[in-house]
Amino acid sequence: MKKKISNNALQAELEALSTRKYKSISKVRGADAVVYTRVSSQEQAENNGSLEVQLKYCNNYAKTNSIQIKEYFGGSYESAKTDGRKEFLRMIEYVKKHKNISYIIVFNYDRFSRTGAAASHISEELSRQGVTVKSVTQDIDTSTAIGRLQENFFHLLNNFDNRLKSDRTIINTKEVMLKGYWPYQTPLGYLNLKPKHRACFHEYVITESGKHLRKGYQMLTERKYFYYEIVDYLIQRGVEISTKNFRNVFSNPFYAGYVTGSLVGGKLIEGKHPKLIDLKTFLAAQDVLNNNPFVGVAKVFRHDEVPLKIFVKDEVSGKPFTGYTARGNWYYKTKDAAIPVNVSSKLLNGLFVNLLSKYEYNPTLKKKFEAILTSELKSRLSGKASDKTLLKKKIAEKQGLLEKAELKYISDQITEDIYNKHAEQLRSEIGVLSKGIDSATLSSSNIEKVVKNCLAISQNLSQAWISADYEKKQHLQKMVFPEGIMYNKQNGVVRTSKVNLIFNEIPLLVSLCAEKEKGDSVKNRLKSNYVPRTGIEPALPCDNQILSLARLPVPPSGPLY
Repeated sequence: MKKKISNNALQAELEALSTRKYKSISKVRGADAVVYTRVSSQEQAENNGSLEVQLKYCNNYAKTNSIQIKEYFGGSYESAKTDGRKEFLRMIEYVKKHKNISYIIVFNYDRFSRTGAAASHISEELSRQGVTVKSVTQDIDTSTAIGRLQENFFHLLNNFDNRLKSDRTIINTKEVMLKGYWPYQTPLGYLNLKPKHRACFHEYVITESGKHLRKGYQMLTERKYFYYEIVDYLIQRGVEISTKNFRNVFSNPFYAGYVTGSLVGGKLIEGKHPKLIDLKTFLAAQDVLNNNPFVGVAKVFRHDEVPLKIFVKDEVSGKPFTGYTARGNWYYKTKDAAIPVNVSSKLLNGLFVNLLSKYEYNPTLKKKFEAILTSELKSRLSGKASDKTLLKKKIAEKQGLLEKAELKYISDQITEDIYNKHAEQLRSEIGVLSKGIDSATLSSSNIEKVVKNCLAISQNLSQAWISADYEKKQHLQKMVFPEGIMYNKQNGVVRTSKVNLIFNEIPLLVSLCAEKEKGDSVKNRLKSNYVPRTGIEPALPCDNQILSLARLPVPPSGPLY
């Protein structure tokens, strides 16, 4: 005889099933941690004791919070300007491999990375895998939207500070060069007797390799030897030279007693160092090199005339543009496209400058923008928590499906193609749902600080790009448009689907201030449902959107220029 099951027992069983189905899905990891410490230079590592201080505070933090440290990384000098650091990458690989690691403990966020938006992206990816970056001196709860915003702000502000220091260094280096001092790595054939001192105190002497180089110049000007014969002669005598760097070495005016470079615009400045050869011999060597343009010349990938190559794609084919020159003029062209597209570099560069100008604002509006953003953010953030629960459940459900797909892929139950197809769709849906989650409350002082700092660095973008060198152009355009831009030749326009946070609200605010005289106040327009929600995600239609803290302009990863 079957035992009758009570209604309460059935209800409990159903509740257990629904709980497993709808509970928040997250990466199941342990409660262990790794510690990452670093300084920026060898001198700091050897002299200022910062590594020991960082390690001490990280260990104390782990002990206080009952976190077991499984491994230590860093402990040396690594620049945080890029995330190609050996110890940093080794740590990331370790964390991904060991599922018991839930925390990366650092002294503060600038020890983790100073790459700005890139650092935020890395932290976000780690968070999706259940790993949290914990700053000992900036302890915030990054599991909430407000905490994530604060962490992102720290990353971006660190990068901004890094770029300001870089700008100051460039100015100082230029002044040193104008006085005739060489501030860079000691050239081949010389020895710096005071390498630890500032450039204006360096003392250079010519080494044995330098004397052999002098003989190499003589061989070159005699026009009796092939360049590879000169290279072989020098290598046999212990000179560290190759066919690849032959031209760079022998075309350096430093050997004729001069200092020059891009920072001084190619201006020739008489140096304070001893010259290896006289100017007449140096110019004779250049004449030989110029008559044989293929002597030890490496392929040049960077041309100031085409800074948008790879960054711009053809809107029709989706293929990136490369650069080429014809009859003294530079052009962009698509590579491997069914229908080739080419466009003048001046035209495309001009369109991009116009696009940048749309994200600028008149500095006289700064105070007004600060007041508007601060006031509206405070009022918006106070009452936007009602829909978060439902959205979180939907996101958790999608994340659960994504994790199931990952498990099936790992266990070879589905192919890579099927996994990529469904994973991409699920991530897209999660991204759309995530946009609907507004931040909770944020202290008034933090809102004011964020707004003020953001607006301070969002001026004069177009002129900054025009006056920048190739590398700074690349950095600036990627900072503003992380996924690049699309060019439509038929319509003669450029478009973008992803804009960095700081620039997102500027065009809207400028437009609203211009329309204020028509009777539609800025405050009312900000509260309307016509504010497009773009953030750093693809733009959405302008309906039922609000000004969200998630799209608050945060300092981007780059300098003011």
